[in-house]
Amino acid sequence: MRFVVESVVAGHPAWWLIDNDGLVLAWSGTTYASLAIADHAAHRFRVDPEGREYRTEVRGDDSWRWTAWNPAGERVAVSGDYFTTSVEASDAADRMSALAGDSIGP
Repeated sequence: MRFVVESVVAGHPAWWLIDNDGLVLAWSGTTYASLAIADHAAHRFRVDPEGREYRTEVRGDDSWRWTAWNPAGERVAVSGDYFTTSVEASDAADRMSALAGDSIGP
């Protein structure tokens, strides 16, 4: 797995966590003012899991995703995919919690 930090539409940077098959597992859930800030946010997500809370939430079409929150109550990541059930989203969040620190990147 690896982190990718790059600019998206209109030059707004964000980060993504990509698995070895090229699938997006997570992304920053927001854009940043600069590539340096996006890089720092990805680095913190990778190396600083202390106190992070994962929550699942449902969308209007009954699909689910997980979100990660830091101890200050700021959203720091969202799932790269939507899931059929809350349990699937929760299981994916558990895997993310265990895998993000082993990823290559910032």
